[in-house]
Amino acid sequence: MICRPVMMVLYLLWIVISGQEKDWIRKAKESAEQDRMNMDHQMPNEFIQGNAVTARICPPSFILRSAFLLQFWIFYWKLSRERIKLSRTIPFTLTDPGEEVPYTAKIIPVLTENINLFKKNNNDINIKPINLRSLLKEGRYLVINFEAHASDGWKFDHPQFSFIANHQDIKDRLDAVKILMDMGNITKENKIDVYCDTMDDHTNHLFYGWPERLYILYDEKIFYRGGEGPHEYSVPSLAYFLKHNI
Repeated sequence: MICRPVMMVLYLLWIVISGQEKDWIRKAKESAEQDRMNMDHQMPNEFIQGNAVTARICPPSFILRSAFLLQFWIFYWKLSRERIKLSRTIPFTLTDPGEEVPYTAKIIPVLTENINLFKKNNNDINIKPINLRSLLKEGRYLVINFEAHASDGWKFDHPQFSFIANHQDIKDRLDAVKILMDMGNITKENKIDVYCDTMDDHTNHLFYGWPERLYILYDEKIFYRGGEGPHEYSVPSLAYFLKHNI
């Protein structure tokens, strides 16, 4: 009985929003461009920049259409419950700027100078996670990007946004890494090392990286923490920070 009126309201909202969408996207883009005009003197606003990107790649009608799916609400409930659970064991302040990189943050080397997990048979894969801090060489900055929208979790209603399901084992995770590398044209010849999180997603949880967030690590400390995506995910803000602090 309650679902029918709610669905009608959502449908009417979708009609109204769809009619205003192009104008809203244009204004968001113009606001972001105006905000970046002062990049020499002021860090771009994360919310303004993130809002413009979100409006372009997943406009309001897409988001609202996702709300018609039962899967969306089930996953949102699970996510909220998981976040409350995590907040009791992993304080958000653990990765505040200035704090040390957590000693328990571990990642799996997938493709490095000496390691190539893709050359091994599934039964022969020997997973040896390493400490994230081991990558923090003296005098070097490490930029980390967290991102995830699984196709069987909360996702936007279009295959271009989510086409990989939640990983059930290390093979699934390596398959996803391979797709990323293929899309980014990353090979061993590029000399770009590739790593992934452990299967329990512990490092992602430590850094509160869902659904996306940018970090800069330096001298074994959190040097920069970007806003929570998608609405505060801002590469221009990260670029400004690097330019004025390195």
